[in-house]
Amino acid sequence: MPNATLEQPAVKAGNELRGAVYCPMCTHTVPANITRTARGNRVAGGQRCLRCSSALDAGYVIRVDRDA
Repeated sequence: MPNATLEQPAVKAGNELRGAVYCPMCTHTVPANITRTARGNRVAGGQRCLRCSSALDAGYVIRVDRDA
């Protein structure tokens, strides 16, 4: 069994990436996990805004960070 680390990996699954999401409540852009779907990019469910603690499920994906 490999050693458990306390850090979360940048990519949890094959379809999940890091990026920037617009929070509609506090009107700021915050980092979040983004899931790729057949219809486009969506915010991964169950995340909260770092500034106002509101749910980011209704947030807009602004940018998707990709490895070079």
